Amino acid sequence: MNWKIMIGLGLSVGALVAGSYAEKQPNVIILLADDQGYGDLSCHGNPVLKTPNLDKMHAESVRFTDFHASAICTPSRAQLMTGIDAVRNGAYNYGFGKTQIFEAIPAADGSEHAVHLMSDYFKANGYRTGLFGKWHLGDFYPYRPQDRGFEEVFSYPGASVWQTPNHWNNDCFNDVYLHNGEPVQTEGYCTDVWFDKTISFIEDNVKAEKPFFVYLPTSSMHTPQFVPEKYIEPYKDQDELVAYFFGMVANFDDNVGRLDAALQRLGVRDDTIVIYMSDNGGTLGNDVYNAGMTGKKCQIQDGGHRVPCFVRWPAGIPSPGRDVDDLTIIQDILPTLIDLCGLNMPWPQSFDGVSLKEAILAEKQELGSRMSVVQFSTKRVGLKGYSVLWNKWRLLDETDGVQPGEEIKLYNVANDSAQKNNVANQHPEVVKEMQDYYIQWRKSVEPSMAKNSKITIGYPGFESLELTCFDWLTVDGKGNPSQQVDVRLGMEMHGAWNVYVETPGKYELTFRRWPKEANTEISGGLPPHVSDFSKEMGRTDEVPVRGKYHNWKTIVPAGVYPAGEALPITEIRLSCGEINKTKAVKASDKAMRFVVDLPAGPIRLQGDFLDKQGEVVCGAYYADIKLMD
Repeated sequence: MNWKIMIGLGLSVGALVAGSYAEKQPNVIILLADDQGYGDLSCHGNPVLKTPNLDKMHAESVRFTDFHASAICTPSRAQLMTGIDAVRNGAYNYGFGKTQIFEAIPAADGSEHAVHLMSDYFKANGYRTGLFGKWHLGDFYPYRPQDRGFEEVFSYPGASVWQTPNHWNNDCFNDVYLHNGEPVQTEGYCTDVWFDKTISFIEDNVKAEKPFFVYLPTSSMHTPQFVPEKYIEPYKDQDELVAYFFGMVANFDDNVGRLDAALQRLGVRDDTIVIYMSDNGGTLGNDVYNAGMTGKKCQIQDGGHRVPCFVRWPAGIPSPGRDVDDLTIIQDILPTLIDLCGLNMPWPQSFDGVSLKEAILAEKQELGSRMSVVQFSTKRVGLKGYSVLWNKWRLLDETDGVQPGEEIKLYNVANDSAQKNNVANQHPEVVKEMQDYYIQWRKSVEPSMAKNSKITIGYPGFESLELTCFDWLTVDGKGNPSQQVDVRLGMEMHGAWNVYVETPGKYELTFRRWPKEANTEISGGLPPHVSDFSKEMGRTDEVPVRGKYHNWKTIVPAGVYPAGEALPITEIRLSCGEINKTKAVKASDKAMRFVVDLPAGPIRLQGDFLDKQGEVVCGAYYADIKLMD
């Protein structure tokens, strides 16, 4: 198995190539859109959307036209940051304890090798490093961005601004986000905020004459599709949710223009590499235009994972405005930047990705023999179907891959971009070679699949942390209530946190149904939340939302979060390793507190709210852990 494609030590070989075009080490900005499909750009043929600033970047860039991420957010971000396949690096799900990049990757022989992130490389080479937007690669020590090479962080936990780890009632306008881990009240629309903070960071570093690395993964165009009304107006003839989605794209495009103007004003535009891409296939815009593809986010067809990728570097790229049609993968970006920027390699490191420097600088690079796998998970355990990519061949299997599916499909997207014509019977030799590759690859990632992420407590300097149901390992297979609306609806789910106690001792465990800022009784209800978006749109009537998990398609058009349900809760049951305790919950109780002695090592922590019959009503959606000693 040749997954260790590149091992770097010392000065990267690309430094000399890059140096022939650029006089100094370039700055770097990675601009990552969320849920923007390949077809959600006017330069890619969208007949409705207008994206003039991204179109301008397209004209000035090297464009990778057969570039693939994962089909869902976390795996793509993990591959981008590490250069390593998502299942191998540990972060191959949007939740369920599979969102954290391992500190070290296990191998089949029992050995491990450390994993360093893109931010680590740039920081080690004297760059100032900043993250502004969505992280979604671990919200707890030692997986937070500030633990992994980022010096300036303005971000939010979870996958979306309205999910359970976020401040209660965040709604994209005037939200509370985290500045280096501390909550800060913001003013304005979320995407504008990410770009504001980015521009300020760049200004500070230009003034200080420091090179900078910026990771700008915005919250757009993920749910909720809330955006200032002026951006929706040009698309009012579309389906309502599509209009909101396109409005978010338009706002994002405006901010790209604003960032570009700032680079020009500060005199660093020519010396800054800007890479724009998306994290997975599209969502709401696909039915309008999908660039001839089949599939969307969370699907294994090309429409689920083929995404735009533009690389612009005015001082470094000798012949911009051209396409590279070879198969390229999001894990190629890190080794490529190491070469383009001439970064020293402080650590031995293995990558699944390859450097694309020759394709960018020398206009030609042989990439035709490589294969890659797109596979991920959106469930509590296991993996979804997979796609093997090889040149323009696509091998699709809808099973989890442990055993080959009954009908493995083969497509050639060179003449069948919609993947309608299954040619597996005509090319059995291609099917066998690609299936053999997948079997080898699957064996190589099995050690990582067997390893769960953990929430560490009691580490040096630990005082307390807050947990939410977003990080549950569910016990009933129903999923977890990852959005705040699920908490409002009292979804009948419960789960456990996978905790690792580094230092044994006495800990205070406090369980809640509502977050602290809601300040509400455990069994009580809450009024609806009328979002700032709803007020701007003049829609303040509550829309009934009952009994459906993640019912965002009903909530978004009105912008009103539903009333919180009162629940018949009378007890709480604590399960924590060998500890099992039950307490009565009074109508006035807002939180339930236990003090327990926890031994060192792994432990499952679970709090369940019960009714008079002792049946589980729901899990404790929120919990605090505090070290007492």
